[in-house]
Amino acid sequence: MLAKWTFSIFNLLPMPNRLVFGRVIRQLKNQMARVFFGSCAKTSNLRPKLKLRHPKNIHLGNRSSIGDHARIIAAAPVHIGDDVLIAPEVVILTETHCINGREKILDSGTTKKPVRIGNDVWIGTRVTILAGAEIPDGCVVAAGAVVPAKKYPPYSVIGGVPARVIKQER
Repeated sequence: MLAKWTFSIFNLLPMPNRLVFGRVIRQLKNQMARVFFGSCAKTSNLRPKLKLRHPKNIHLGNRSSIGDHARIIAAAPVHIGDDVLIAPEVVILTETHCINGREKILDSGTTKKPVRIGNDVWIGTRVTILAGAEIPDGCVVAAGAVVPAKKYPPYSVIGGVPARVIKQER
């Protein structure tokens, strides 16, 4: 509980990496995150004002960064690989509503699906990643894309609403 409270306070502070103060905040924030994340590498970078739900389901790799104001709702596991750059205001969701014919959507319940993000991935600003999405190694996701529950080829550039392959073998 103390770790979550401390993380919440550090989460509000700016982190200018060029200053010693910013680097110290980053280290303390990562140390707190390792307590209540599923896993969080010591070399990861958690930018200010993140909104996280169910952090025990979040697994963050080495040298990966989650940008300012990002939101991760991890009702199911979220695996973020090594060397991943997640820009500001990205939303990652792992739960979605079921649609059962003419049954009321509110009464249909929800389903949870994990999200997997490979190594060496760059996710642009304001991307929305939906439950069940798999973004493989080396992909670039264009800003503003909506990534549905589907698989993409490695080392491709994807973008659009819904996201599709724009270019293969970046």
